Amino acid sequence: MFTFAMTLARFGRAVLGLRRDPERRGLVTLAVVTVAGGTWFYHLVEGWSWLDSLWFSVVTLTTVGYGDLVPVTDAGKLFTIAYLVTGIGILLAFVTEVAGEVRRGQRARAD
Repeated sequence: MFTFAMTLARFGRAVLGLRRDPERRGLVTLAVVTVAGGTWFYHLVEGWSWLDSLWFSVVTLTTVGYGDLVPVTDAGKLFTIAYLVTGIGILLAFVTEVAGEVRRGQRARAD
């Protein structure tokens, strides 16, 4: 449990570090807007709860795809196709930048 808490703290510090950098602030905003937009869409179109909509958005963009929820409307299916094509790249860029920020923080503490 301690290891999880430390990892979560590192992640939080890295995201805050990205937000301070004007060049990467847009990526953080874009990642948040992408997940929030998907959550909003699935809540309205598929009629899922906010938590289920958030769950599906994150599981979809991280390519985990448990299959516990699936869009049943044509609009939901078409949106999901576009959401996957654009969102995976955005989330990948965000995770890459967060990992780089964590490494930079570890190097700074080591010096």
